[in-house]
This record gives sequence, structure tokens and C-alpha cells, in this order.
Amino acid sequence: MATRHFRSSSLRVAVLGTGAQAGEVVRIIAESGDELSARAGARLTLDTDAADLVVDTTATTESLGAVLDALRAGRSVVTANTALIASHGAELMSAAEEFGADLCFEAAVAGGVPVVRPLTQSLSGDRVREVLGVFAAADAHAAAILATLAFHTRVEVTDVHFEEFGVAPAHDLAAADALSLRLRQLTVCTRVSEPEDGGKEWISVRVHPALLPAAHPLAKVEAPFSAVTVDAEGAGRLMFSGRDATRATASALLGDLVSAARNRVNGGRAPRASYYAELPVAPFGDIPTRYYLNLRVTDHAGALAQVASIFADHGVSVERVRQEHHGDDAHLIVLTHRARESALADTVDALTDATCVSAVLTRWRVEGAPVTG
Repeated sequence: MATRHFRSSSLRVAVLGTGAQAGEVVRIIAESGDELSARAGARLTLDTDAADLVVDTTATTESLGAVLDALRAGRSVVTANTALIASHGAELMSAAEEFGADLCFEAAVAGGVPVVRPLTQSLSGDRVREVLGVFAAADAHAAAILATLAFHTRVEVTDVHFEEFGVAPAHDLAAADALSLRLRQLTVCTRVSEPEDGGKEWISVRVHPALLPAAHPLAKVEAPFSAVTVDAEGAGRLMFSGRDATRATASALLGDLVSAARNRVNGGRAPRASYYAELPVAPFGDIPTRYYLNLRVTDHAGALAQVASIFADHGVSVERVRQEHHGDDAHLIVLTHRARESALADTVDALTDATCVSAVLTRWRVEGAPVTG
């Protein structure tokens, strides 16, 4: 084998963590060290006592002290720790900036799905309108990171509206399928404009069950895969997908490691998140969305008219209505047009109190492009 020449003799790599992720990173560095070193421009060697670069494979914010210490010592850090970046990202980035280190976290959003670099580099000259995600393990931390990067605004985990997925009734899944809709636990990060308020912009960050049009690329994503779509004014809709698994996450970590090593060798710096926009988070009730509703109604003349009147009284327009029968029960499957969350929630409250409605059985939001046909 030909001798490999490096600009810098060696860079020492320490790995934080003791789980499967740490083991996979250590294994790859041990088995493919020469190839990684050639790409980095310096020999990469594992060293737990002293390091130039740190790989953080931990999963909780308990590693904050160790990561801060590394950055303050000028050691670049690459991490897959979603909770750490979501909760302390601004503090860590500030330390990296002050002490001349890199903080890289491609693996912290969706494992092996490459979305951080596109948002911080490829789309840095564009204007992102919406980011949607379907993750094998959805949480508010990933949503906060995505919104921060997409909208150049510091978003805290507490800003994220989160709802558990729960059990989906089979008859509702069948009814949604008949409407060409698919249910997913959806991460939604959007810009919300207020034309009547001089074009003022807000952002919405939420994670909840939602129906997507069957033609939407995220409607086809199933665990263990994760995917993100980004809608930008210039680039249009882009999709990033991959496995959210140990090997895929290790791949993202090692990609960041090679980049950080190159920067140490060549004197470059990793791009950093910016917070210049400082967009406010919209009150949840002001968010525009659509609803799918399953109403159990009394089976008598005039019931449909009463239901329609309640929607009209609250300024909510109905796109489609289907009537179904399950045994002795009559059901109305209602799909609305877009309206404010508060108006839709008030409509549901009014329906619950209506004499013609026995129960509001299911309420799901509908995101993505409107259903046609």
C-alpha cells in the first residue's frame, strides 16, 4: 500500500459515551482509520486521555459540562445529542465561536438524514417557508433545532407544541384512506404571515398527529426511516431521507468529524446558526390548519343542516362531508378548509354541545397540499 501523506501528523479523537453508538464510531475509526485520515488530511487516532477532536454520542444534557470544557479548550466537537443542542445550542455555539472551535451536529436532528448542512449552507441564500418531518422517534427537541436553523431564530424546546400520537381507530384510518390521506406523527415548522397586519411574520413549531395527502412524499415514510421536506422560495420543495439507526447516525458523526478535522488542518471554520431574524412564535390558536373530524350524529332529518350551521357560525368552511353508518351509529366525516386553530377548536366545542351530535370521536389536523377532486 502506498504511503499516505498528511498535512498535519496526527489529530487525536476522544469519544464521549459508552453505548452502541459510541461502539460503532470507535469500530469504524479503528477499521477505516487510514481512509478517514486521508480524507481529513491528518491521521486520526483514538485517544481517551487527550484529544484535539471530540465525538459526543451521549443522549442527555448531562454531557453539557464535558462538551463546554472541550470547546473552551479549543477542541472541536461533533455530536448526535439532540437534547443537548436543542436545550443549550446557543451557549455551545457561543463557546465554539469564542475559543475558535467547531460545533457540528448533523447527526443530532434525524440521525443519518442530512438536513443540517442544507439548511445552514446550501439554502443560506434562500428563504425557507416550511419544514415538515416524519421521524422514527419524533420529539420536540428536533423540531426546535430545525426551526432555529430554518428561520434564523432562536427556538426553545418550550416553544414547541407537542401532542402524543396515540392509538388511531381503524375506521378513521379507512375513512382517511378513502379521502387519499395518510396519518403520520408530523413535525411542522412554518412561517405564518399576517397580511392584515402589514405582512408581519411569525413562526409555528409543533409536533402532533396529522393527515397528509397520499401524494405527499412524507406520506410514504415508515419506521425505521425518517425524512424531512424543506420548502424554500427559490429551491422549491426538497426532500432528505434515510435510516434513523445506529450505523446511519455514526455515518453522520464521522462526516462531521472529517469536516472538523479538515478545518483544523486547513484553518477553516464550520458554518454557525444565525439568530438575526428574531421572529416571534405565533400563539397556537392563530395557526392556520385544516381539520378531519369524525362526528357521531343522531340519524334524523335536519342533523346535517344543524352541523353545517355550526361550522358557518364559527367562520369555518367545509370542503367535504361523507356520511357513514357503523351498526346503529350514523357518522359524519368532515374535512374543513384552512382556518385558524382557535376557530376550529371553538367549532369542535360547539359541536360537542350540539343536540344533533352524540360525540366528536376523532379530530386530526390536515397538513400539506389541499386534497383535490
